This record gives sequence, C-alpha cells and structure tokens, in this order.
Amino acid sequence: MSRKEQNTTFKACKKCSYLVESGVLKCPVCGSVNFSIEYEGLIIILDKDNSEVAKKLKKSTNGKYAIKVY
Repeated sequence: MSRKEQNTTFKACKKCSYLVESGVLKCPVCGSVNFSIEYEGLIIILDKDNSEVAKKLKKSTNGKYAIKVY
C-alpha cells in the first residue's frame, strides 16, 4: 500500500464538530447530516469522563473534533 492510499480524508459535523471519514453520511454523535470539509485544528478526546478539555467543551463522546468548522 502506498503512502498516498493510507491518507484518510475527514469532514467535520457542522453541529457538533465531530470528525468522520469522508464516506460517512450521518454523524454518529449527534445524528446530523450537515458536514464541512473546511475546518481548523484538531482535538482528540480519549477519556471523556476524566478530561477537563471534554468537560469545558461539553463533549460527551470520545473521538476527534475540529476546533473550528466553516
């Protein structure tokens, strides 16, 4: 497998900022179908129950989140 084939394109949910692979049609966190391929930054939450960042940002699911979605 070439390096180019390993790259995954993500898109960000416009409602909750959760990042999903480009082929996903519905956000697994909030159920929205509105996505954007334009976003800035990345936050990865590994332990939502013990994460101060997750609490501050009100994220209730572990995963990757965009900081700003356009």
